[in-house]
Amino acid sequence: MAYRNLPTIFKVVAFRDAMKTGDLNEVATRTGYSYDMISKTMRGLRNNDTIVNTAYRLVKDRNPLVFS
Repeated sequence: MAYRNLPTIFKVVAFRDAMKTGDLNEVATRTGYSYDMISKTMRGLRNNDTIVNTAYRLVKDRNPLVFS
């Protein structure tokens, strides 16, 4: 799982670039955290590696600039 070696900010930016409608809800469903917590984490207001890794895994194949 090479994505664990990537900096957190890279994963957040990659998610924001490749995000589609409903992706925050999908991350909330997969992690069990609230939508509000997911939103705050992806805006950089909170730190949560579980949320960031789940979000990154969701979109990593959508963006050609993201390497696995």
